[in-house]
Amino acid sequence: MSDVQAEVEVPAPLADVWDLYFDPDRWLTWVDGFARVLDSDGYPEPGGTLVWESTPPGRGRVSERVIEHEPRRLHRISFRDPSTEGILETRFEMVAAGDEDRATRVTQELTYELLEKGPLSAITDRLFIRSQMRQSLQRSLADLRGELLSGSP
Repeated sequence: MSDVQAEVEVPAPLADVWDLYFDPDRWLTWVDGFARVLDSDGYPEPGGTLVWESTPPGRGRVSERVIEHEPRRLHRISFRDPSTEGILETRFEMVAAGDEDRATRVTQELTYELLEKGPLSAITDRLFIRSQMRQSLQRSLADLRGELLSGSP
């Protein structure tokens, strides 16, 4: 299993960040490689499922199952796509951003395993895949921040 993390601070109230994170109509604006929702049942509540498709150079069809969902604090899912499976944990936390301002810190930790094992898979993961996974998390969080700062409805 491999593990990557990313985080961002957004100068916005936690409620606004949380609402954007779970608004499927806006995922296209900030989720890296997201194309469209194919199916959703009970998402984002525990046990709920989501199936989505990425853009052509992306992950393909991604299936998610919600493991844990604590409003405005934690969202943990298991996922599977054609080449990986694992857990994505997203934490939300209010933080001080100055004398009287507040911001929201969003932290993601992705633990994944490659589905196809070969003699070079560990090396390939360490040298190439892990950095791509981290960069994808970073792009998503940066775009989440940008979407909130743009003031788009």
